Formats: sequence, structure tokens, C-alpha cells
Amino acid sequence: MITTAHNFRDIFSNSSTDGCVKGIVIPIVQRDYAQGRNTPEVNRIRARFLNVLYDALVNGKSTTLDFIYGNVEEDKLIPLDGQQRLTTLFLLHYYVAMHENIPVGERIFLKNFTYKTRISSREFCEHLVDFCPNFGLAGLSEQINDQAWFLLEWENDPTVQAMLVMLDSIDEKFRATSGLWEKLTGDAITFYFLPLEQMGVTDELYIKMNSRGKPLSAFEHFKAELELKMKEVDPVISERISTKIDREWTDLLWPYRNSGIGNSGVDEVTDDEFLRYIHFVSDIISYRNGAFEIADDFDMIDQQFSKACANARENMLLLEQCFDFWVWTGPEKTEKLDIKAFFESLISRDIYQPEKILVEQRDEYDTIPDLFGECCKCYGRKNGLRPMFPLGRTILLYSVLVFLKNKDKITERNFRRRLRIVNNLVKNSSNTLRSEYMKELLTQVDKIILEGVIEQVDEGKARFQNRQMEEEAEKLIWTEQNPDKAELLYKLEDHPYLNGFVKAVAGDNFEHIEWCDRFYSLFKCDLKEVNRALLATGDYFEKDGSWRHQIGTSNSRLAQGVWRSLFSPVRLEDNLCVVLRKLLSEHEVFTDDLLRDISSKYLQESTEMPVRYYLVKYDQTQTNMVGDYRFGKFYWRNHQKQGRNSYKVIVMTTEQNFGFNYDIFLKTLFTLAGGASNGLQIGNYSFTEYNNGGKDKLILGRQNLYLTLDENVYTICKEDGEKVGSRKIEQRDGIDIEDRVEVGLQLLKKYMEK
Repeated sequence: MITTAHNFRDIFSNSSTDGCVKGIVIPIVQRDYAQGRNTPEVNRIRARFLNVLYDALVNGKSTTLDFIYGNVEEDKLIPLDGQQRLTTLFLLHYYVAMHENIPVGERIFLKNFTYKTRISSREFCEHLVDFCPNFGLAGLSEQINDQAWFLLEWENDPTVQAMLVMLDSIDEKFRATSGLWEKLTGDAITFYFLPLEQMGVTDELYIKMNSRGKPLSAFEHFKAELELKMKEVDPVISERISTKIDREWTDLLWPYRNSGIGNSGVDEVTDDEFLRYIHFVSDIISYRNGAFEIADDFDMIDQQFSKACANARENMLLLEQCFDFWVWTGPEKTEKLDIKAFFESLISRDIYQPEKILVEQRDEYDTIPDLFGECCKCYGRKNGLRPMFPLGRTILLYSVLVFLKNKDKITERNFRRRLRIVNNLVKNSSNTLRSEYMKELLTQVDKIILEGVIEQVDEGKARFQNRQMEEEAEKLIWTEQNPDKAELLYKLEDHPYLNGFVKAVAGDNFEHIEWCDRFYSLFKCDLKEVNRALLATGDYFEKDGSWRHQIGTSNSRLAQGVWRSLFSPVRLEDNLCVVLRKLLSEHEVFTDDLLRDISSKYLQESTEMPVRYYLVKYDQTQTNMVGDYRFGKFYWRNHQKQGRNSYKVIVMTTEQNFGFNYDIFLKTLFTLAGGASNGLQIGNYSFTEYNNGGKDKLILGRQNLYLTLDENVYTICKEDGEKVGSRKIEQRDGIDIEDRVEVGLQLLKKYMEK
């Protein structure tokens, strides 16, 4: 569909169809111009409409007058919906043009607006655009009536008489204004033009709808087409659905009008909410058929709810069910369902709560726990490139619908347990939640919700993450055997860093589930101290891809994502499990002071100094060895030969690629020796430099020297590369036995003093 806004003059050069529009012709099928009728109701409507136009032109409150539908025939726009608005805009343009003495060349397009309903109406429009009133006199319609070209028969033409009434109202409203022409022909008043041939609907449909005597919204057009196509499939179901849209379902969606944002008085209709939820149901139909989403409203009708679809009747019944589930509850389906209370009993959005799943709030407009309201508000919308209602939420809402459809077969207790399984799978399967996989994903959900069966598939064919599937199957058996410990497991699952996968803490057989509170206690502490204590306990670096290595971070903005990644089923390695469990096994409650004591004891007792020793010792704000690493990622330049025993370590300040990255030891020396204020310079290094054999340099600018560091040797060189000094670091079996930072600092200060 075309969604570009046009102003009235703009439509005469619209090229959105095969050719440009050179005129507007109101067709014979249209009723007389009604906005100028002299009745109390029309007077109120006219006054409100003119107030909107006045605010747009005079008070800067630009307005869009919704959709105008029609065909383009022989370079003429034939509107089948929007006649009233177009005629009023024509009269307003005529009035402002004459009132402001706009040159003929600028207003000539007005001659191309005409009525085909009667010859008299057409001729009146032709004469009117050439007549310039005397705005010093009152009674605009009286002046027109007094013209020699005004025909007596026009007094009996309802369209002409309505135009005269509207011109008097416009004159009364706009007589004291000036400088409106530029705004009027700009963006102050716009509308959307949708050619019927691009919508795939018939003229007859629009003729039928216009007989109601008022402009139709986009949803009303959709509803009329839906009713028409469904009626051809099953008149009884079609009539039932149509009635429910006007009654029960409108009541259902009324609390969600205006998408829950801003002043509800701005939007007292539920059109958008209807369309969003209908698209959700439509997408479920598509997914279950192994197909993709249908974006266009009318394509959706044709492909799923018309005679062209073999399953149209089943789809109609599913649509009806998916609305009715939210209306009635109870054994006899006679009790009103309190939707918000229902979801509040199922979902927590902040912290672990017994018998609930944790679904985190994504942004300030997120209405979790009300998944249904969130769907009506956000489905199909995007925040930049990010879907506001992602596939994970589609799966959760689908799970709830499966339960509501089968409440007579599934106990509430079983449903809550099974919904937790689905939620854990969703959280840890972000890489496989794609439209092309949704058929398999929904099939797996059906098995889980209906039967409590976690159906695993071969590696490579999994749609939910396989390792998470394995753990969920094991947990399901374990909780049945250990019901007294089940809530402890669920609490551990809902820790924000574990996100449903608990093996790192609980062990392969959940033998350490009692450490749940210890884990919570540990990660309530300062994350810098947590990280130092873990490194003091052991080497817990994880591989990230083929060449990056990662530990945790203390960066408050990135911490949750980094730690979740480390503990995830995709990344979790045995070394992290061993280190974490050793730390948890030794203490029941953790504090920052306790963690500092663990780090201090390690530093005091160490006789060897691997890389993790330095990360513990120099993770201080003033040294910046680890304090500014953000993503917790490092690169070992010799990792293929020496692994993490190499001391050629680069701290990455980016998440994936090399950008502003530093040798951790030279960067620490730079900071401890006073940095730029003492004439020191340090470069940042790229992957290309490493491949070309480039060396990291700490430059002593005032002395025209630089310092380099190989595995265990510091070297001082002149600018031309001539060696002037060096210092070897004492090692045993390739591991430092003296602090290389202290050695380097002594050497650096020696030459800085010279």
C-alpha cells in the first residue's frame, strides 16, 4: 500500500500509479456533498472540521485527514471514499487563493476539480474558480447568488447549496487570516491516497460501504472486506465474527485503545489493536503451515480467510477462538476473564516469584506481564530494527493460548511448570528463533504444553538450543523426584545472570542446588571484587570464537549481557564451572571484604605469577589493567603455541573486532608511570599489525626512546631501533616468578629520569 502523505495540490501531480493525476472527478455513484448541509448535527461536524483545518493552518497543528481510496482513470482520480474531505479542501483552496490574491498560474489546478454527479454541479465549480469575491462585503454566498452566471436551477442542487453554506462558514472562520496559501499547499493538511488496484478490492465493496454516509477508517475497510470474503466461505461463522467485532471484542480491546501510550482521549477507537492481534493470529496460521508472515492486510484476507484458501473455515474458527479465550472463562464460559490479573498470576517482570516465570521488561513502554495487551500494542511494530514484540514473546503468548484452548486437559499446576520450560528455552535460543523455524518451534511447544514432553532432535536440526533442551528434560525428571527442592531450582533459574540454565552452579546432577542462595549472595557484591576472587580461585577464561578469550566484567551497563554469555548453554566451559563451584563451596555468604581477603591471600601466597595473577593484582581503577576492559575480552598473541601461558596479552575494548586495544602490561606501565603528563605515549593496536610482526611500544617522548616487551624481556630502544638497554624477567618453566609490572616500572623510571 502507498503510505506517502499528500496535500490537495500535490495529488494533481501524483505519479504513484501508471501516470500522473491531472484532475479529480467525483463520480456518479457518490452521494451529494453533505458537509454543507444545514442541520444541527452537520453544523456541529462542520464546525469541528473547520476548527481542525484552522488549527493546522493558523496554529501550526498539522493534521492528516486519513485515507482516500479510489481509482485513476484517464489521468483522473475517481474517489470512492473521501469525496466530502476533497470537496471541502477544494473550497478552502479556492477561498484562500482569492482572499490572498494568489496569481492564476498558482491556482489553475482548481479548474481540474469537478463533479460528475450532475451537470449543474460541474458547471458551478467551473464558474466558481473564476469568481473573485469582494471580501470587504459580508455574505459570500449572497455575492455568488447575485452573479449573472449563477443559474436558477442551482438553487435546487443540494451539492451547490451545500458548497455555498460551507463557503460562508469558511469565510466566517478565515476572514481575519493571512499568509495561509504556502501552508495550505505545503504539509499543514495532508491525506493518504490508496489506489484500489493496489489493494486488490472491488469498486462494489466501496460503493456498499459509502452507503453508510460517513468516511471509513482503514480498519473498517479491512473489516468490510473480511466479512465479505468470510461470508462466501461460511455465512454463519462470518455473521458471528462480525457481530463479536462490534460487541464483545470491542469491549475486550477497549482498555487497550491508543496502545496504552499517552492520552486515551486522542484515540477512542480500537482499530489498530484489532489489526495487530489479527495479524498475530494470522502469523500463527502461517507458521503452522511452514510459511512466512503476510504483511498486507488484504493479502492476509485473500490467503487465509477467503474461498481461495482450503483451510479458510478452520482459520475463521481459530480466529474466533483466539479472541474468545480472552473474553470468557469458567467451566460454562460465562465468567469474564480478568486478563491483567491472569497474567500477573503467571509472570514476574523483575525478580523471582514462586509459581511465576520471569519475563523481563524490555523498555519503558513494555506492558509485561500482560502479554495479550503487549501484543495488541506492539505486534508488527519496530523500534529501529528491533521488533517490539519479538518471536520469543510470540511463542510465550502462543503457549498461553494452547493452555486456554485445552484447560480441560491440562491442570494449572502442570501448565505453570511447562510454561517455565518454554520460557527457559526461549531465553537461551535467540539464534534459532527465526520465522523459517517457527513451524518446528511451535510443534515443540505443543508437545511441551499439552503432554509435558521435551522432544529433542538431532544436533543441527534443533530449533530450541539443544543443551538447554537436555537440561530441561533432566530438570523435569529431577523436580518430580525432588518436589521439596523444586522452588530452589526455579529461583536459581531466574537469577538474571543464569537466565534459565543452571549447570554452572547446580552441577550436572543438580547436586549443588543448595548453593542457590550462595550464588545470589556472591553476585550481589561488587562485580570487580567478584571477578578478582574468581581469578584468584582459578583460571576461568572461556573461549569466545576461535581466538578471543573472556572473563566477566564490572561495567554496570554491560555486566548482565557479559555474565549471561559466560553462563549460557552455548558458551559454558568446564573450567568456569570448576572455579565457580570451588568458590561457592568454601563460603555460605559473600561480602566485598570477604572477596578482597580471598584475592589478597592469593597474591600473598603465590610463588608463580601467571596472567591471572596480574589481573587480580592490578585490577584497580588507577592502573586500568582490567578496570576498563568493558566486555571482558582478551587476545593472546601466541595462544596457538603457548595458550594462556603466553604473556603477550591484548585487552579488547571492543566486543568482536580489533579497534582501540592495548597490551595489558604496557598499558599498566603507562598509567603507573604518569601517562601523557610525563611525556609517555602508547599506541592502540590492530590485528593487521600483529600479522605483520609489529611490536607494541611504550614511547618515552622526552627521551626519544621506546620500551617493548616480548615474552620475558623488556627492551629500551632509540627511535631508529638501536638497543640501549634491556631487562629479563625471571621465570620458572615459562611462568613469571617476579612481578613483571614492578620490573618494567623500575626500568621505565630509570630511563625517564635520564
